[in-house]
Amino acid sequence: MTQLTDSYERKMDYLRISVTDRCNFRCQYCMPEDIKFQDKSHILTLEEMLTFAEACLQVGVNKVRVTGGEPLVRKGVVKFVGWLKDLGFEEVTMTSNGYLLEENLDGLVEAGLDRINISLDTLQPEKFRFITRRDHFEKVWRSLMAALETPLSPVKINAVAMRGVNDDEISAMAKLTLKYPMHVRFIELMPLNGDTDGSRFRKLFVSGKEILDRAQEELGDLKPVEKDDPAAPADEFRFDGAPGTFGVITPISEPFCARCSRLRLTADGKIHPCLLTDLDVPVKDAIRSE
Repeated sequence: MTQLTDSYERKMDYLRISVTDRCNFRCQYCMPEDIKFQDKSHILTLEEMLTFAEACLQVGVNKVRVTGGEPLVRKGVVKFVGWLKDLGFEEVTMTSNGYLLEENLDGLVEAGLDRINISLDTLQPEKFRFITRRDHFEKVWRSLMAALETPLSPVKINAVAMRGVNDDEISAMAKLTLKYPMHVRFIELMPLNGDTDGSRFRKLFVSGKEILDRAQEELGDLKPVEKDDPAAPADEFRFDGAPGTFGVITPISEPFCARCSRLRLTADGKIHPCLLTDLDVPVKDAIRSE
């Protein structure tokens, strides 16, 4: 089998498929309330996405993550997970905001999903409403607890750290790993749309090092955890005796470009190699010509 590599000889073995640009939340750092979504005619069908995934599989891509927007708002996405597993991917995972997860858990497990990441930036319902502009904390929490009872292991929480917004909850989020066998990871905030001079980003940014330091100040030393996948972006640690892990993803303060192994297919049919660039390669016409 030919292995897909880039111009830096990095092995590309991980595909992220955005099955939709739509979301049922409007998180402050991600999506404005009045966002205009693309016309559905511009969005790839799930069958077209599967065609691209199969081509990637043939050149050594063996892991795929289903994302959005919010993937569970896309009709047929549970079936799509099963299609990906049937193709032969070693690992099929999903990132979700959790709102529609509880009622889809059984179907996702049956389809063969290997793992779920849940985006959750706060443990406080009022702050959740402020960040997401939606009053759905309790429903997301129920989904998280339900996911812990399934074979989708380990369940991971992704939280975006923002100074003056949720950085006062770093220790509270870290404490979850002392009680539950989950992986909690804080992600550094990335530059914001519309923040032309970068002032809002600089005000909100919290580095991975500060996150780890603040967690250890209250909860004790963190010990590094060896990575199962050397290309994984998270640096993970464990408190003594904890069933879960706590970590950081640091695209800004400590970029992990040298070990990046990801391709991203957008919902409208573009290959997007990196979140920190506007560069993309349109492939929709090529896919539709198959």
